[in-house]
Amino acid sequence: MISNEMTDKLFLKIFLLIILVGSFLRISGLGKIPVSLYWDEAAMLVDAKVVSATGHDMHGNPWYQLIYPSYGDYKLPVYIWLATLSVKIMGVNEFAIRLPSALAGIGTIISAGYIARLLFKDSRKVDPKILQLLTMSVVAFSPWSILFSRTAFEGHLAQFFVSLSIAFLLWIYSSIGQIKKIQIGINLDTFLILFNLLIVAVLGAIATYTYFSVRFVWPVIVIVLQLFFSLKLAANDIKVKELIKNFLVGSAIPLLTFFIMLVPMMKSPLYEASNQFRYSTSSILNSKDYALLSNKLREQAGNTFIDRLFFHRHLLAFKELVINYTDHLSFNYMFVNGDSNLRHGTTSHGLFLVILLPIFIYGLFKLFLNNKRALLVLICWWLIALLPASVPETTPHALRSLNALVPLSIIIGYGLAQFIQLSLIRSNKFKYRLFLSILSLLALINFGHFYNHYHNHYPAQSARDWQDGYKKLALLIDQNKSQAVTLWMDPFEERFYLWLLAFGSYTPEEIQQLPKVDYRVTKIDNINIAYFDWESLPTNPYKIIVAGETKNIKNKLMTNDTEPYWTKEIFSRDAVSRFLVVEFGE
Repeated sequence: MISNEMTDKLFLKIFLLIILVGSFLRISGLGKIPVSLYWDEAAMLVDAKVVSATGHDMHGNPWYQLIYPSYGDYKLPVYIWLATLSVKIMGVNEFAIRLPSALAGIGTIISAGYIARLLFKDSRKVDPKILQLLTMSVVAFSPWSILFSRTAFEGHLAQFFVSLSIAFLLWIYSSIGQIKKIQIGINLDTFLILFNLLIVAVLGAIATYTYFSVRFVWPVIVIVLQLFFSLKLAANDIKVKELIKNFLVGSAIPLLTFFIMLVPMMKSPLYEASNQFRYSTSSILNSKDYALLSNKLREQAGNTFIDRLFFHRHLLAFKELVINYTDHLSFNYMFVNGDSNLRHGTTSHGLFLVILLPIFIYGLFKLFLNNKRALLVLICWWLIALLPASVPETTPHALRSLNALVPLSIIIGYGLAQFIQLSLIRSNKFKYRLFLSILSLLALINFGHFYNHYHNHYPAQSARDWQDGYKKLALLIDQNKSQAVTLWMDPFEERFYLWLLAFGSYTPEEIQQLPKVDYRVTKIDNINIAYFDWESLPTNPYKIIVAGETKNIKNKLMTNDTEPYWTKEIFSRDAVSRFLVVEFGE
């Protein structure tokens, strides 16, 4: 182990440098890359715009509601609340809606490093301060963290609150010894510990009020950490009864508090509808009729006792879950190509830099040799985090598995720390330092490739996935709507009206008063979100504007003899004509 190799002054300088660089990577050009808002971002921006001005959402409900109807997808409130503050300060724009996520990304750099330091506080195999800085660096330069720090996804904000809660829990246990040294008394010591456990539960509840799936992840992580500390105490010959008592109390208080705090959400009149909405999405729970499939496979195999056992419907569903899990464990996914969804990755880079793959494997190996309990905690945290991402059919899923960011970063950080220590304590330092220098150079080149791709190629590559052109179309329609008696919007995307409400000239009060069906808008003043009857055009005496996807509008124009008064094409970042707006009548 390295002891006192790093002075406090040097540690602080490196710490601040990592935070500074990490902040730059997340905030620079935040409103411009990604190139446009996704519809969930646009929906939250509308609510933030309206709440910041009126104290009520787009449907007229109070800001303190625990489930926002939004456009019918039932969003949890925490991100919208924070975005409301951001919009209040910086106005209605892309930067404002994404800022809470960027700040969460910066916060995750700090919390991940702190968790690593506390988890290995008593380790003799690694310097906790070096491990802290290396873990912070892994998160700071991770494509996974950078990408989601620059998008307004609730799941990214939620994982920060989860990591903050875990960091606080680790701090409690690392401070117990220090607290007992204060000559005040056991009652105060106990009170402080219990009070801090309540704070842990509050942070876990905030994470759950940010993203639904956290309710399945956070409690299990807390139990795993409680087991970790119980095993740690067992190594010090603590009595079995005391261990059981500590585990039960340490688990029961935060978990009980956590579930009590979720009661208001479950009492919400929209809670049942929100669950139905989420369960309606395609997943291993509803994508196949496992009972029918089970019966078919049993009959084909002979329907023996063994056949009935191996082809049981629950075993078939479990098999699908395991397959989805393995998708997330793929090195190709983790280090090479990442998520195939261009809103969740570049498809040219993994969650982490590919140069870190051997370091990750080395970190797992060294943890197995040096600290099996810590390895068990990190592996369990990783696998638990993958559960919400493995139930849906679409896998691997970088957004739903974001709670695995911290444990994976710590494993990589541990591998780096172990290798750096080899270059410091071995007699043949030159060989290890040379290899370390080469590794650093390759990592710099690897990150430079990602950074260049993300800023120079990814905007055009992902333009369609990020609904690029929607804002331009919304602004054009808003500017010209008064020139026509009627404006028709081809319903190419039923949520397009969100861009009209977010960036158009509509006041928050006007947005609240718009008629809605199932929380969605189908008509805004003279704007009809419906297909235009092109056959009526020759006899139409009014000035009208029709807007829609370029291909569809051009096809209609080719089959119609009436010439438009003016036309306007809207191109996305990839130089593709996305939309065409035409006006008829003078």
